[in-house]
Amino acid sequence: MAWFTRSSQFSLLAIALTLGLAMNTPVQAQTRLGSSPLSNQIPNQWEPPTTPTPAPINKDSGGRRGPCIADPNFNKAPIALVPPSGVGTTMAEYPTVFWYMPKTTAWGVEFRLSDANQNVVYSTTYAFAHYTEKTADGKYEDEFVVGAPGIMSLTLPASGGVSPLEMGKDYRWQLRLICDPQDITGDVYIEGGFKRVAVDPNLKTRIQQAKPEDLVTLYANQRLWYETIDILIDLRRDRPNDKNFTDAWNKLLRSVGLEIITEESLFEEARTVNN
Repeated sequence: MAWFTRSSQFSLLAIALTLGLAMNTPVQAQTRLGSSPLSNQIPNQWEPPTTPTPAPINKDSGGRRGPCIADPNFNKAPIALVPPSGVGTTMAEYPTVFWYMPKTTAWGVEFRLSDANQNVVYSTTYAFAHYTEKTADGKYEDEFVVGAPGIMSLTLPASGGVSPLEMGKDYRWQLRLICDPQDITGDVYIEGGFKRVAVDPNLKTRIQQAKPEDLVTLYANQRLWYETIDILIDLRRDRPNDKNFTDAWNKLLRSVGLEIITEESLFEEARTVNN
């Protein structure tokens, strides 16, 4: 069993999850939206929480990779796209989590969401789609996961009796990479967390009226982690050669110590596996 402490709709975004600061007062942008490079709107360091929070669950990405990770590079392990403490803020009732998945032969994943009392409030399992590829020596074929290496995402479903995240409460999510459905000893785990926060009604109006690239500034100023990474992934996927978006994406990853992902060519295609 391998653990990576940093490391509905289920999507594979073949583009390769700290408590973000829960702002009591909206941070006002000091420059007009779009008047400077987008990376200027991303903090150099994503601020730590100012109130007591659960123990950090995302300090590093060390540990065993699990038997179904195909990349021989030890650093190529599943990585939760979250800031260092593991918990990020969101304004969404049903947010989306993201993680980096290396090349793998895994069968699928199990996702669990728990409240602060460790009660499981949602769980689901998805089987991956696979493609066949010959091994490096050409002696036999193996079944690899479509979309890996890449960023994968899972959105909490707003149906099926799943309750929305409650305002101001902490939640933890856990993702289990299932290498073999018959043997859990080689499974790989990554974790992250949510804290849903309230935003000013005026900000909500601005968000509804803003262009996609301006949303980056609005979300980052409020330290809304999940919204910030979500919109930047969308922008990079849609315009992978836009240096403005690339620089903002790389700075966001550096702000939470995820520089290793900036080295990956991650934005090739997008594929929805399960609706």
